[in-house]
Amino acid sequence: MNYGQSGRELLLDLKRSDWLPAYSEDGVRTTLAEINHHTNELTDLVRAANRVNEEGGGQQQQNIRPEYRPSMILHDASIQRNKRCLLAYHSYRIDRLKALRWETAGLLPAAMKNVLSEAEVDFFNEYDKLASRHAESSGSMANLDWNADQLPPEDAFVQVRVVQSGLGKIETETCGIVELEVGSTHYLPRGDVENLIRSGALVQLSGEETS
Repeated sequence: MNYGQSGRELLLDLKRSDWLPAYSEDGVRTTLAEINHHTNELTDLVRAANRVNEEGGGQQQQNIRPEYRPSMILHDASIQRNKRCLLAYHSYRIDRLKALRWETAGLLPAAMKNVLSEAEVDFFNEYDKLASRHAESSGSMANLDWNADQLPPEDAFVQVRVVQSGLGKIETETCGIVELEVGSTHYLPRGDVENLIRSGALVQLSGEETS
């Protein structure tokens, strides 16, 4: 058996992905099965060592006989390595989901939802509820848009192209009411369209992309 390979592959999948790879149920299941295998092997070794100690009159009850130590160390190290791989895999994915919640103001794009497990979708929704309740209960800061301008904007206005249908009209502070038709481009205040950009409904254009 190639010990540790399944856990390593989980982490390599993360490294190769631009955002997150599809949740690997097979990879997680295989890694858990390997942990169980090593645990059973280690348990058998401990029992065998205890039998030898008992047969020897108990004189070495507190010591592990040298012939058992290499295998015990190998199985224990494999268990710990696979546990670390699983923890790192899930922790990384959770951190990306938390960041996504603030980037999209709680909207989970369908393309991203497709790579998540059912438990991860539930986590995103519950985390969004907690974040929303926190914003609503912040007293004098209740009217603050927690999702806006996470990074300092380069310009107060941005040029965007509409890529999602059904957006209808929006009312801006300085440009009045704007009709967001698919394929149309607009020069609008960043604060009025920041959430739409993060959700993927609008695409921000650079100067060379304007048309």
